[in-house]
Amino acid sequence: MIIVSIIICAVLGYYFAVFIENKKVGYSLSLTFIALFVLSLVLLISNEYGHLGMQKVTDEKTYQIQSVQKGSNLLLKKELGTNGKEDVYIYRTPETANKKKPQTTKVDSQVKNVVKTGDYSAATMTKKTTRWEYKNDFYSFLFGLSDNNKEFIKQKNTFKVGNDWLVLTTTQASQLQKKMKSKAFQAQMKQEGADYVKAAMMKAMQANPKMTPAEQKQATEQATKAFKAESQAKLIQEIKSQK
Repeated sequence: MIIVSIIICAVLGYYFAVFIENKKVGYSLSLTFIALFVLSLVLLISNEYGHLGMQKVTDEKTYQIQSVQKGSNLLLKKELGTNGKEDVYIYRTPETANKKKPQTTKVDSQVKNVVKTGDYSAATMTKKTTRWEYKNDFYSFLFGLSDNNKEFIKQKNTFKVGNDWLVLTTTQASQLQKKMKSKAFQAQMKQEGADYVKAAMMKAMQANPKMTPAEQKQATEQATKAFKAESQAKLIQEIKSQK
């Protein structure tokens, strides 16, 4: 409406100044519409740059997320730019689990991504978005043609994942996958795993020489699980330390 008012005031201001024979009346009316023209222009600029008639509205939603790679708990980060302020995180939700392309956080310097690891029952992402919205229908009617309702201000994405999740860059994930597929690495892990379990079982048997077959099986499974966790942590630390 304000844009229409500016156009009408400009046209009428010109019309009354030029085409009215009674110049005193014409100039008076022309000055009135010029004043309204300037006022409307000031209001439009105030809305455009000062968000006159608008207020900040924050919307918060929490989504359950899944790993991009099936069979693993992995949250990926793609590094963009040089200062890290526009990095994006890559993830899936149950609704997009079977889609070809995963979801990503918004690429914007006003988007902040935070990752928290802990004893969480489910992996989630809380998206907190702040936008400019009109205070009421009057301002929406007045400035609606400016097309700036729900203008983006900032966003904060908080990821909460369990301690068993890995948070890696896409480069680190690629390096990890490449190394784990290496036959030499697999052979090394197999040998080290066997030695680790053997040493653990010898220690367990010394502590309890009368272990039953069931107890031995349980001890073997625990040692195998412990080795996998330790070797994975060591490998991740090695990859993360690489420049």
